[in-house]
Amino acid sequence: MRERQTYVQAWGESNVIRFPRDAWIEQFPAPRETYPDVDVIPIEVSVVFTSLLNGRFDLYSVINLNVGPQSTLQLVVIGAVPADSDNTLFCLDSGTGRVLMLGVSNGTLEPVNATFKQFSEFLYHFAIFVRYDNGKQHRAQRASVLRSQLERIDPSAFADANSWWSVAFTKLESRMS
Repeated sequence: MRERQTYVQAWGESNVIRFPRDAWIEQFPAPRETYPDVDVIPIEVSVVFTSLLNGRFDLYSVINLNVGPQSTLQLVVIGAVPADSDNTLFCLDSGTGRVLMLGVSNGTLEPVNATFKQFSEFLYHFAIFVRYDNGKQHRAQRASVLRSQLERIDPSAFADANSWWSVAFTKLESRMS
């Protein structure tokens, strides 16, 4: 288990925001072990994540999504894709602890990580990758190594070639120039 300060160092002292971890563990049915060990997430991580939302939803908004005649999925907004922060949200499934990507404009839902904890770990490792980026020459090779690390943390994140993380890493790994 990493200490809070380790995450803060990776993301930057002025680039973290607290989330109500203990309250959510009490309030939501998702198992405790699906939550990050610390109560902070990054504000921004390069091109993969932002918690700066200016659209229809605020950070930590609860969305009750009807997924069937008698079934509702309770989602908590934990961030967005920076390039489309009004329409592509990262949400915590409060029932299971997994992180899903919600396409607001078209109502799509796709898995991102099996748990919020794994999502946080991905953002941690990605931030370190970005911090030590030494240019395009070695980026693809470093991205491939990072993908291997992340696959060990959450294999399900890469199970579909069209998933969020698969597409992001395919782009990184193919950038040779």
